[in-house]
Amino acid sequence: MKKFFIFIFFLISCSNTEKYEAKWESIDSRPTPQWFKDAKFGIFIHWGLYSVPAWGPSGSYAEWYLNGLLNGDTNRIKYHNENYGKDFPYRDFAQLFNPKKYNPGEWAKLFEKSGAKYVVLTSKHHDGFCLWPSKHSNGYNSFDTPAKRDLLGDLNKAVRDKGLKSGFYYSLYEWQHPDYPSNVATYVNNYMLPQFKDAVQRYKPDIIFSDGEWDRSSLEWRSEEFLAWLYNDSNAPKDVVVNDRWGGETRFKHGGYFSTEYDPNSEAMNEKFLERGWEECRGIGKSFGYNRNEKEEDYNTSEELIKLLVDVVSRGGNLLLNIGPKADGSIPNIMSDRLLEIGQWLKINGEAIYETIPNRIFNSDSITFTLAKDRKTLFAFINQVPKNKLVIKNVNAVGKNRIECFGSNKSLRWKNKNEDLVISVPGSFRKSLRYSPVYVLKIPVRPYLDAPDVLINVKENFAEISIGPDDLKTIHMYKVLDLKTNTDAFKKYENPFRVMDSGMLNVFSTRKNYLQSKVISLPINILKKENGIHRLTYIGEWENCQQMIKEEPIDQVIFNNFSIDLDKKDNFGHTFTGYIAINEQGMYHFETVSDDGSRLLINDQLVVNNDGLHSKTSKSSSVYLDKEKYKIVVEYFERGGQESLKVNWKGPGFEWQAIPSYVLFHKNN
Repeated sequence: MKKFFIFIFFLISCSNTEKYEAKWESIDSRPTPQWFKDAKFGIFIHWGLYSVPAWGPSGSYAEWYLNGLLNGDTNRIKYHNENYGKDFPYRDFAQLFNPKKYNPGEWAKLFEKSGAKYVVLTSKHHDGFCLWPSKHSNGYNSFDTPAKRDLLGDLNKAVRDKGLKSGFYYSLYEWQHPDYPSNVATYVNNYMLPQFKDAVQRYKPDIIFSDGEWDRSSLEWRSEEFLAWLYNDSNAPKDVVVNDRWGGETRFKHGGYFSTEYDPNSEAMNEKFLERGWEECRGIGKSFGYNRNEKEEDYNTSEELIKLLVDVVSRGGNLLLNIGPKADGSIPNIMSDRLLEIGQWLKINGEAIYETIPNRIFNSDSITFTLAKDRKTLFAFINQVPKNKLVIKNVNAVGKNRIECFGSNKSLRWKNKNEDLVISVPGSFRKSLRYSPVYVLKIPVRPYLDAPDVLINVKENFAEISIGPDDLKTIHMYKVLDLKTNTDAFKKYENPFRVMDSGMLNVFSTRKNYLQSKVISLPINILKKENGIHRLTYIGEWENCQQMIKEEPIDQVIFNNFSIDLDKKDNFGHTFTGYIAINEQGMYHFETVSDDGSRLLINDQLVVNNDGLHSKTSKSSSVYLDKEKYKIVVEYFERGGQESLKVNWKGPGFEWQAIPSYVLFHKNN
């Protein structure tokens, strides 16, 4: 996927070298290794002392058993007292952890049959118990149990013997370590980092799933130092992959690939997810660790899991599907059955999953797609095979060959009808087709172009724009929309050019025998003294914005955007007042995302009402605007807890984005 760069005042270039500095700017410049993006499907394993009680309220994480005991979970405490006694410490579960049925070779064979390409085992969860003989664990590891073996190392070898990638999960923090949280620095320096590095040096992981990051910043965890060491000096493979859980501020921002959890449609997803790569992790049921309370209806069916895999992969992600073995080392039948059923489907349809890229241009109602890397083959996923014919909207096939459907020895006739693909589905084909939760059609198509690379180098009073790559066969087209000019005419790009005013740059690429790239819109921000809005600050405790604005503000400044004062933390608020310039009439959509309340008004009319005490919440609404300036007011207050505010818009010719500074004015002139 192409990347877009906006250069302000100077050009920053981050080249990928073998050496990375211990700072996020350098670490984040490392590209996500291709093997991870190609793999698509991995196995997650939560296994440890919590597998002995294997208990949690239905719908909860069983691996959080200890946390419940420590923090007054009456259900877990009652279960513990009745079954083990009130004086039985969690640590003593180590003597009951005796995985006699643990067979890493059989586990690895199952994972291979499932179609997974990588495996991630919990080396240490938040309870601090290690599945390897860590010398830093103070006698709290798998060698100090009846197992007396290196559980992590044994699986690591067995998985690699099957040709799969192997890695581990590691929790940065612990619930019961004597130095945490009373002395975080001592915990990190003398315990956590040495232990983490020991696991890396022993097992040379292909992938590391870090967790427990939310409790401290990446600075306190020394995450930048660890990752620089991992990439530069450790004996891990050079294409080792890590996730984004390295500090309370890092998720979806820093590290390696982005990770979601029981949230494959996270509102945080954007273009960066595709650039960096992302992974949805979840259990087959509702828990990661084995939970004896889960019933059959709590587990996803293989059909549901296959559809989830298709959905995630079609949007450029990987699925890390978790199993929770029992304390004896056996994998529950319902979990192994699900994995085998997924594997059977992948054996037939894997070409449409592995080493594919997400569809960036084809759009056809409920049908999802992936593309072969050369973009000449489109894979269409359908849940049912219709009678007589199938119409796939906004898709045209090419060539003279019939269309293949995996799972059938017969191919299908087709024709293009205007912008749609019409496929004939005779009764003989339906009879030949074996049942599948999701059917896959293999369709030859004309490849499409990526949107071009754009460099916007902003100077003091102008911006210089370059569009690439320099390819004689590919033509780049552009137009600039600003507050003074609004033309629908695209021009052919030939040489770098200058823009003297802020506005929006629209660009696309075209080439013979290729589908045109999508049009991208990029802001050109050349700020002038008249740009900006008034920001008033209030101090107090309120339940809504209306209460706040009755108070007297403590200060007023002109600010470029809708940024809040993060130094104030709790019991403060802002009003932003100014004018917004509309350069094209039409329907405009406004959104505030805030914790706590916010409101947005246009010409004193309430457009977005996101008011009240609440966690991070998004609200939006629409209004028709003419080509002129409008008074805009945004109100925001923070009572307690987390604080955040984003103000976004969408309008004619551009998708959702933050309202740019160049359309905001503190005076109406």
